[in-house]
Amino acid sequence: MADFVLVAGAWLGSWAWDEVVPPLRAAGHGAHPLTLSGLAERREVPAGQQTHVRDIVDEIERRDLRDVVLVGHSYSGIPVGQAAERVGDRLARVVFVDAEVPVDGGSFASGWWQGQAAFEAQLADNGGHWAPLPVVRPPVRRGF
Repeated sequence: MADFVLVAGAWLGSWAWDEVVPPLRAAGHGAHPLTLSGLAERREVPAGQQTHVRDIVDEIERRDLRDVVLVGHSYSGIPVGQAAERVGDRLARVVFVDAEVPVDGGSFASGWWQGQAAFEAQLADNGGHWAPLPVVRPPVRRGF
């Protein structure tokens, strides 16, 4: 059976895979959801893209996983693709779920849906970091 390492995109944590993990395990696979450094419950850990690659490689090595299916969602497609090159014969396949797919010579910014200039401007407007998601408050309901 395969060992699935499930990596959610930016602003998400391992909880994003809560509905995926039980069926994989029920089918006899290993399922290892991963929260990247700097995100969700690990948001206080300093991180960058290469930290995220290391997070993924470290998880595979720490658990001594074989027949690994690396699954990357959204932003995590980039570090998942880079980690795939580093895990060697442990890797069975890579799956990209609505994800950025690494392109040799390209970057996450070059694939940004609004264009690289817009992505870089957003980073510059937030001190070189991704802007946090806005807090969405539900409407106040009055009466019955």
